[in-house]
Amino acid sequence: MTLPYARDFMLGRMFAADAAFDGLFYTGVTSTGIYCLPSCRARKPRAEHVQFHATPHEARAAGLRACRRCHPDGYRGVPGPEAALLAALGGVRVPDVPGVRALADALNLGESALHVHWRELFQVTPGEWLARERVRLAARTLRGTGDSVAEVAFAVGFGSLSAFGAQFRRVMHLTPQAWRHAGRGGGLTLTLPAAFPLEVVWRDLGRDPDSVTQRVEAHAGRVTFAWALPGGPQRVTLHVTPGRVEVHPDDPEALTPADWEALHTLTVRALGLHTPLTPGDWPVPLVPQAFDGLIWAVAGQQVTFAQARRTRRTLTLRYGTPVAGGLTAPPTAARLAALEDADLRACGLTDARAALLRRLAGRVARRELSMDALARGTVGEARRTLLAVPGIGPWTADYVRLRVLGFPDIVPEGDAALAASLRRTHALPARPTPAQVQALLHPHAPRRSQAVLRAWHAGLNPT
Repeated sequence: MTLPYARDFMLGRMFAADAAFDGLFYTGVTSTGIYCLPSCRARKPRAEHVQFHATPHEARAAGLRACRRCHPDGYRGVPGPEAALLAALGGVRVPDVPGVRALADALNLGESALHVHWRELFQVTPGEWLARERVRLAARTLRGTGDSVAEVAFAVGFGSLSAFGAQFRRVMHLTPQAWRHAGRGGGLTLTLPAAFPLEVVWRDLGRDPDSVTQRVEAHAGRVTFAWALPGGPQRVTLHVTPGRVEVHPDDPEALTPADWEALHTLTVRALGLHTPLTPGDWPVPLVPQAFDGLIWAVAGQQVTFAQARRTRRTLTLRYGTPVAGGLTAPPTAARLAALEDADLRACGLTDARAALLRRLAGRVARRELSMDALARGTVGEARRTLLAVPGIGPWTADYVRLRVLGFPDIVPEGDAALAASLRRTHALPARPTPAQVQALLHPHAPRRSQAVLRAWHAGLNPT
């Protein structure tokens, strides 16, 4: 079997004892004649004594024997608790599970164990996950059928109309009827949580004052985007006031139902409404268009934020689509996949980053890589999938999980801006190590993505 990773990358994961790659490759040590899992805690060998194998069978064929400490032959490809839980979850129908206790019973777990495993895997509670999945089912049914709201509510597993309405508004930020009729009248209105910190959103959306994809007018409560919708690019204006946001595309008559659904998703992502907020929480705005988030991630590898902004602007102006008002919609994956590496290098990317961006564009365009699927899966699976792409390292994977996929408890421990901000905030004598970054942010779990955003904002406006 062919290994999907470069040797240097596998060496790095082995020396880091990274359990996320257990079962995805095996470490053979020629000096001792054994093979191990990447996470094995035995003393690490010298790099020149290491060979890698795709399976235990290959390692044994090379004359190696299994390590008695990490027992690689007993491993089954993904972390044991995750594999077992996901296998059991595959047989569960959300509408048939009335609550968390029933979910625990269906998965053969106690409620306490279920909460622990669920937090580790999905970074939400089982109750939050159930509500989100039910609402997602209901939203699809409301737009795709003529069933009444009551019929939909009970069909997806809610016990009462009031509970359904409350959870739907909490997740979707509008009523079930408003969602069903989204786009009628040429607009869309979403509600905002009480005490929603608009200043955080304005500051985050305005972090690139020279952006060509959006224009922020915080004094007027307005932000204008150039968005690529399923039916084509549109200029879209969000009018934001306390308690609500009105979404106005330039040409509403040209929009299809799929366009209106996309507008809802993009607005929720842009304002950080993808995760239900409680008083005192900070929204963590996501890059609205997921592929644009990958562009940000690649452009930001090992460079300053200012350099990343310039590279992304150049890419957008050359390969995006102009709309009214001097704005340009971000390039699509299909557009960049059709380019040569030289075209991307001319925008300011190095050879390696140009190759990575075109590789990602091709996989997204061919639907081999789905950001939506990764966001709905486990946090570990998202990390493994991203790191399996040659050219993506831990920082890029963490940035994508935080800013594109929207996981709420991510710490990009190798982020230079985060480390610099924490050093100032905590008056440290030197830049904190990745382990120290994790320790400093640990008190903010399970909402460490918010803490990271606070630190980034502090770095944008140091006192």
